[in-house]
Amino acid sequence: MVPKKSPRIPLELHQIKAHEFYQKRLASGKEGNEIDDWQQAKEYLSQHPRAILAWNLKMPYRGGKRLIKRLLLSLQSLVRVAWKLLIFPFWLFQQIPGLFAREDKDSRTFAIDVVKTIISALGLIATLLAGIGLIVNYFNSQAEMQLTQQRLITERFSKAVEQIGSGKEEVVIGGIYSLERIAKDSREDQWTIMEVLTSYIRKNSPIPSNIQQLEPAAREKALEKLPSVSIPVQAALTVIGRRKVENVQAGDNLAETTDPNKIKILDLSRTNLRGANLNRANLNRANLDGANLNGAKLWVAYLNGANLNGAYLNGANLNGAKLNRADLNRAYLNGADLNGAYLNGAILNGANLYGAILWGAEVDPKQIKSACFWEKAIYTESKWDKDKKLWVAEDREANRREIEKLKRDKNSDPRNPIDCNTK
Repeated sequence: MVPKKSPRIPLELHQIKAHEFYQKRLASGKEGNEIDDWQQAKEYLSQHPRAILAWNLKMPYRGGKRLIKRLLLSLQSLVRVAWKLLIFPFWLFQQIPGLFAREDKDSRTFAIDVVKTIISALGLIATLLAGIGLIVNYFNSQAEMQLTQQRLITERFSKAVEQIGSGKEEVVIGGIYSLERIAKDSREDQWTIMEVLTSYIRKNSPIPSNIQQLEPAAREKALEKLPSVSIPVQAALTVIGRRKVENVQAGDNLAETTDPNKIKILDLSRTNLRGANLNRANLNRANLDGANLNGAKLWVAYLNGANLNGAYLNGANLNGAKLNRADLNRAYLNGADLNGAYLNGAILNGANLYGAILWGAEVDPKQIKSACFWEKAIYTESKWDKDKKLWVAEDREANRREIEKLKRDKNSDPRNPIDCNTK
């Protein structure tokens, strides 16, 4: 017996059902991720085709309700005109017998003109009705086209999610770039795709739990030994970094809203992103809490308002990066290149600035002094020391003068200096 083909699952219904499983999982305290929730929703809907049928019956009504209202208002005006045009010929038609009954030539000529007018009016009414029919057919065809496109996007999305769950690297990469194409074709689905990709990164490139449990000093050394990001993870980061923010907003992300409850945030917390290429990436407001970004390339990256609390940025290239109002509380910036970075309003409380390059960075002295080992940072032009294998001040004396200048500025001293020895 040939098995019955599973009905196509509408993307919006799939998203709603996956979110329900996500909420149930959070309520029960079970571990998991968005990809598992998506697969679980797919299995459920495949086993309950009546739910899909009920949804499809509602969709045309829900999607076309507003359109029908507008169409009815337009038709109301057309009906009024058509009614007057329809009544007028019949009124004239009633006058025809009396006009033909008259013996004078003018009355009969007028009667003939009346008949011609009635025929023209009926032709005009027929044309108007035909036009209305064409308009209705056009809107119906547009609705059908949108429904077809939505079904195609759903199929492509489901296939791409299956691909990134594959064990083959080339298949995973293909699935990631397929999701990027869908995000470009369907702006409303872009944020869902971003959540899938961030979930993939958290699942496939986490910081091992045994490292997270180490003491700060031991953890820092262990993170330096972790491998760089894999090719599929880098592909996912590339897609996330170059997404169009306006498309995210169209997908109801409300990225610029002031309501914190409506802001959707890229969650890359506690992930191993060592050596990742994130140059010019848009990571505004991203959650990178405790992430390992040692040696990452973040040249001119957008990290405004990002949560980098406890993140590891040792040796990272943050040249020209936008870090306005970013939270760098207790972040590790040993040897990080912050040349020309924008740090207005950034929180550097307890951040490790040992060897960090701050030449040209827009940062307030109070912010600098709230960090640890700020006197070990580089405030002038730097150069690479091949013997020491680290960046050093090109003019050590000039750098020393800058540090002494900061020390003399007592107004910028913190009221409650942080104990950097406990960091």
